[in-house]
Amino acid sequence: MHEKRKFPRFSLKKPVICSHYGRQMTIRALNISLGGLKLEASFDLRVGDFVNLGILTNDVPIQCKGEVLAIENLQNKIHARLRFDSISDPEYRELSNYLHTLYWGRF
Repeated sequence: MHEKRKFPRFSLKKPVICSHYGRQMTIRALNISLGGLKLEASFDLRVGDFVNLGILTNDVPIQCKGEVLAIENLQNKIHARLRFDSISDPEYRELSNYLHTLYWGRF
């Protein structure tokens, strides 16, 4: 089966700091790519919402904003797919380097 996504996704075992409408919490990310990530949401999100994210990669925090593209209800859990909306060039490079290490760590 051919992957339709622009960027490959990788499992992410690290927590993500998420803030939305003044609430900040640490939540579980399911996977990540250069384009966005999938979260196990523990609070109310709607398609079109913007969320501030803090992602720890190789012990370097990346701060960015993500837009909620889709919400899925799976086995009493809510999964949210987010697209990175704003990320600085240095943080984009750091994320790219981190994903590169995940890619090569698979082999």
